[in-house]
Amino acid sequence: MKLFVALTAFFLLLAFAGHSQTLNKRPLIAKDQANENERKNRLFVFIGEKIEVKALPRKSGDFDNGFRARYKVLLPVYGHYAADTIEFNAYDHYGTPPFSSYKNVMLFVSEEKGKYYHEKYQFFDVYKTKNGRWASPYAEDDYQHAYNNHTTVKPEKIEFAAEVAYPLKIKDSQGKEVILSYPRPYFKTTGDKAVAVYGNYTEDLFRLKKEGVLTARELFGNKNKKQQPVELQKIGN
Repeated sequence: MKLFVALTAFFLLLAFAGHSQTLNKRPLIAKDQANENERKNRLFVFIGEKIEVKALPRKSGDFDNGFRARYKVLLPVYGHYAADTIEFNAYDHYGTPPFSSYKNVMLFVSEEKGKYYHEKYQFFDVYKTKNGRWASPYAEDDYQHAYNNHTTVKPEKIEFAAEVAYPLKIKDSQGKEVILSYPRPYFKTTGDKAVAVYGNYTEDLFRLKKEGVLTARELFGNKNKKQQPVELQKIGN
């Protein structure tokens, strides 16, 4: 009898664990099937942990630098993807993709013919908060563009689990020192660094991209309203 009870508990635990894994693969934000652009997009948005980002062989005449990236999927945000890790190609005209500098990022990739490609320049570096969620510091470029689309997203004070800070001085590719500025009150200056005070959680980060550059790229929005593609590169964040 004791053996039967123990085995029953064991199998129930396995079933619960499998069910939990299935739930974890459900995206945080559901696709709006009523919108034609959104229904047809093959976008997958996720929070991931970097495993590897390496350069692809460069060919004569290439306009961009190519990279092959491999990430662990920590949280599916939008779109369907079943595996725990994902590989995708990324292209950057300026050098190494900035997202590769961070351990955890919110990434935007699209599937084409069975392969995934990074939506050029689109990412957020993300960090755990004291309430156990993911968030990113205030992203000025995304707000400036998204406001043109009348977004209701607003930055809010975020209590990060650990201090999130950025250097005030960096060196460019020629070794020249560059001084960066960070808008107040979203950041506070402490010594030689800018500490994040405001930001947004995952759901609002997605909306900023959705209502901004991803609508310009016609992954969202009104199919009949033609918009020119816009590529935004984050500076200082």
